[in-house]
Amino acid sequence: MDLVPVLSTVIFVATIATMILAVFSYAAFKLREKRKPKGSDEKPVFFHHFKLAGADENADAGPE
Repeated sequence: MDLVPVLSTVIFVATIATMILAVFSYAAFKLREKRKPKGSDEKPVFFHHFKLAGADENADAGPE
């Protein structure tokens, strides 16, 4: 049994499966995006804004 046809078949099947999963993932993303309210001013759930301790002092100062 030759190894090259088996490996090429495995690579081909993996490539096709990757493309199919990409299409399904994109469709799921679009469906999720469609359900989200557009005028929502919600804060991000997972990200927190980080401010430095001295950042408020120089907020109004322009570039030096």
